[in-house]
Amino acid sequence: MTILSSYKQIRSILILLLIALNLPGLAQDDPKAIFTRALDQMMTDQMELSMDIATTDDRGRVKEKAYDILMKKFGEVEKTRMVMQKPERAKGIKVVITSTPGETGVIEVFTPANGKTRKMKATPANMDQVGSNLILSSLTSLVREGLSYGMGGMQEVDGKNCYSLEISDHSGSNGMNGKFLVEEGTYHLVRIELFNDKGASSSITKLSNFKTIAGTNGKIQAMKIDTEDLDDNSQTRMQVTHIAHRPDLKEEDFLIQESTE
Repeated sequence: MTILSSYKQIRSILILLLIALNLPGLAQDDPKAIFTRALDQMMTDQMELSMDIATTDDRGRVKEKAYDILMKKFGEVEKTRMVMQKPERAKGIKVVITSTPGETGVIEVFTPANGKTRKMKATPANMDQVGSNLILSSLTSLVREGLSYGMGGMQEVDGKNCYSLEISDHSGSNGMNGKFLVEEGTYHLVRIELFNDKGASSSITKLSNFKTIAGTNGKIQAMKIDTEDLDDNSQTRMQVTHIAHRPDLKEEDFLIQESTE
């Protein structure tokens, strides 16, 4: 190897190192890259979890619910099964939600009291009715190419230095406009503020107590999720009590086999 060729090789290596060292700096200015990294590390597929939910209305009345949940994607089809454990009168009610990109999903509700299953379209109103208000599930199902991204600088949240991302989705009638705060370094999504069509805050969600899930190459779950609905002055506290990776889930695990109404 000649001195000239050695010099060219060393120079090429140095250039590559400089590019690599500057990549983190470039990523810090790219809201889409930050948002994608934050969502991609969240556990949203091939899993089971148990969750306690307490909702306090504007009169201070508290309603408590608890669910055992399975989630898995089969190709482009996403399946979710929720079995109620609380309140006692609703224990055993099973909800299966089937979602396909670009289509209105289907909700099946099995009621053990009469042994029947009811089907309905997975409209936002019906999703709320069956208790499927898990905001992170809907966020991770977004078609990210249809979103617009903006960087709002840095903001401190509970002592954490966070990227402030301004993200909107106007691809459908139920568009989303929000500010997402992602912790610098960990890329944990720690706060979500959604706005209505008039630009006023409609809800604020805080995520904390992140846990790394075994067997998932670093996937995480926020074990505590607190949401304040500013439209109806209600507060919802979600506590994940159990979570596990379930790559063995099959489509049969999401079937409701009882008679259909």
